[in-house]
Parts: sequence; structure tokens; C-alpha cells
Amino acid sequence: MLHGINLVHKGSPGATDAEDFMGAWTADDIADLAARGFTVVRLGMIWAAVEPEPGQYSQPYLDWLGSQLDLLAAHGIGVILDAHQDLYSQSFGDGAPGWATLTDAPFEESDLWSDAYLTSPAVHGALDAFWANAAGPTGVGLQDSFAAMWAHVAARFGTHPALIGYDILNEPTPGGASPQIFGAIIEAFGAATGQDPQQVAAEFMDPESKLSQLGRLDDVAVHRAIGDTVAPLLAAFEKESVAPMMARVAAAVRGVDEDSLLLREHSYFANIGVPSGQPPLEDDAWLYSPHGYDLTVDTPAIALSSDIRAGTIFARHAQTQERLGAPVLVGEWGAFGDAESVAGHARFLLDTFDENGWSWTYWCWDEDFAGSEAADALTRPRPIAFAGDAVAWKVEGDRFTAVWDGRDCAEPSEFWLPNIERAEVAVECDGVGTPARRTTDRILVDAGTGRFSLTATWR
Repeated sequence: MLHGINLVHKGSPGATDAEDFMGAWTADDIADLAARGFTVVRLGMIWAAVEPEPGQYSQPYLDWLGSQLDLLAAHGIGVILDAHQDLYSQSFGDGAPGWATLTDAPFEESDLWSDAYLTSPAVHGALDAFWANAAGPTGVGLQDSFAAMWAHVAARFGTHPALIGYDILNEPTPGGASPQIFGAIIEAFGAATGQDPQQVAAEFMDPESKLSQLGRLDDVAVHRAIGDTVAPLLAAFEKESVAPMMARVAAAVRGVDEDSLLLREHSYFANIGVPSGQPPLEDDAWLYSPHGYDLTVDTPAIALSSDIRAGTIFARHAQTQERLGAPVLVGEWGAFGDAESVAGHARFLLDTFDENGWSWTYWCWDEDFAGSEAADALTRPRPIAFAGDAVAWKVEGDRFTAVWDGRDCAEPSEFWLPNIERAEVAVECDGVGTPARRTTDRILVDAGTGRFSLTATWR
């Protein structure tokens, strides 16, 4: 099981120098993550930093990525490299280099950065060119260049001991179709709640009115009805545009790295509970990596995030997992920053992930993370690895339980416990007490066959 956090430094819009993309975290910050039992980092990698000119890869930036893998490996933390983007391009937000940004329209920022996905002709044109694999300045298709960039990175880092896998593209988003999809969401919202869609759209643009409208999604039937109405539009995009790109990148990576995991995300709009229509990735080692946020994210109302709305979003992702038949690592969730009164919602999400047996990486680290309420909520008991097949695990107050069907293998089951010196631990196999070993922060249970159970309580 992988539990950890996102580390990413996006660089400012228009940035081109490698130094602009190098994160400010230190070895002490990484030691803090390890001390919280984190075993994975989703490390943001910006295309504009890797390939500032067509076919020319930045040695200083790649060296920096390598130094981060070395640092994380030294603290027992694995790495998923994430081709991060927001608004597609470094020209608008972060992601693609300027030479791979094909659009004639000027860019205008929106009050909430992500609204530019809906309103910006510049973003729409650049995304449409990418999804069409339009030729870049050297005549090579943009997706072909993106795949070649990934192959170069995989050839460099695929054998690194920290490297777990590659997150192919952060939150794939339609271009010119985005306003249509958002319009369909608003129409479906109006129909499901008996409101004028124009009034709904107007209120979503006002922060206070938006919160009132979001409250209507606490009716799970309404939330699901909206998602069901809009899903066919997203399914077409994911099948016709995203899936071929994912296949192209997967083939390029597999040409140099046959073993590391490939992570495939759903579209940006699925973050809010529209079911994903993506097909399976034709590969033997891939994960479904959904994201999920209540629409309070990136606003001062983050402490008002709803367990009900988030529960609906992740229930949709569980349905997608079942359809795809793939393991899950939730790539992004939370985004609580240093907000207060978020611990209860964080625990609800963590309980949801545990119930589903999912790995996760919290969004995201910043310089105030260690002292945040969110960090305290994330520092809780967790399984590290099962020597066999996990059945269930759960945190309830000062009690942690785990059940698994054991197998004979070389390594023990491992569990990370905070305040381990105060924990009382009992382990059974087929109802008979069995020994467990302690390290400074872990419980180890030797492998064997049978139904195992572990219970830890704190004095």
C-alpha cells in the first residue's frame, strides 16, 4: 500500500530556466514526510522544464529530478513521476513548453484559475491542437513529442531504486468542448433541482451563491443524476482523444522500461463526480489514478467541504475501478493547505480510501505543511505491505485493526504506527496468538498462511 503526498514546483507562467522549476523543500522536509509513515511521493515533472526546445532536453532539470529521487530513496520513499499541467501550458499556467502551445488567441486570467478551462479561447485552442496531435515547429506531432519526452525520462530514471511509475498526464481536459460540457452540467443541474439554468450559471460565478447551490448536491440523487446526464460527453472525449494519447505514451515508455507502473487519470470534469468513460489501458502494469475535490477547493470556503458530496465523487471512482478492473492510487485529494476545521473532512476521506483499499497521495506539500491541521490528520496508522491479500483495515479513534489472508513469502507484513511506544498490539493467525516484532515505527508480522488479524490500541 502506498500512502504519501504530492511534491511539485510548477514554475511561474512563461518560465523557461531549469532553476525556475526546482522545488524549495529540503532534506529535513523529506525526513518529516518519512516520519509520518509516508512511503510515496508523486513528484511533479513539468514538460516545459524537461524539453525547453523541441528535442532538446534540459540536463540541469533532469539532474535535479535525479537528485530528488536520490533524496527520497535515502528516506525509504518511492517516487511516481507526474507530467503535471494546469491549463495545459506554461504560457497560461504550467505544463507544455511555449513551442508546443499552438493557439492564436490571447490569454486572459480568470478569478479562479481553473475557470480558464471554461472561458479561455487560448487554452481551448492549445488543447485542441494537442488532442489532434497537430504538428509542432519541427513537423513532429505534439503528442509524438510528448511521448518521446516521456521515453527520454523513463530511459534516464526507469532503473532508479526509488522509481515506482509514471503518471502519464495530469487531469486530461477537453479544449473547445469544455464550455459545452460545462453548459451540459449547468443544464442538468437546473433540471435536477427545478431551477432556471441561466440562474444556476450566474450563481456559480458568485462565491456566496455558489455555496448555496453546492448545498443542493448534498442530495446524492441530484448529484448522481447530473453526472449520469453529462457522462456520455466525457466518455466520447476519453475514448476518442485521451485513450489514443495514453496508448502512444505507454508504447514509448515500454520501449525503454518494461516494468514500472503506468498511472492513468480520468478527465478534469470527473474530479467533481461525472463518471469516467475511459477504456482500460492495454498494459500489464497500470493503475487507475482518480482525483477528487469538492468544489470548495481553491477557495476560502475549503473548511466547508462536504462529506456527502465528496462521498458521491469517490463512489463514482469506485464504480470506475470496478469497471476497469484496475488497482487505485488516488493521485490528488484534500488541498487543505493551512486551513483550520478540515480534520473531520480529512478523516472522512481517509476512512473512505481505507474502506476501498486504495493507495493515495495527498495534495499537496507546501512550506507550512508540517504545522498544519491536515498534516496531523494524515499522521495516523496505516498498512505498509501485506504478506498476502489484504481483507480490510480501519482506524477508529485510538484503535487500528487490519485483517489479511497470509501467504508464504520472503517478506513480512508491515504496519506503521504513530506513537508506537504507547501502542498495545495483538496479532492472531486463525484465532491463535502469533508474535509480532517492533522497529522504531513499525510492526512486522512474519509471513505465513492463514487468516491474520492485527489490533493496535493506544494507552
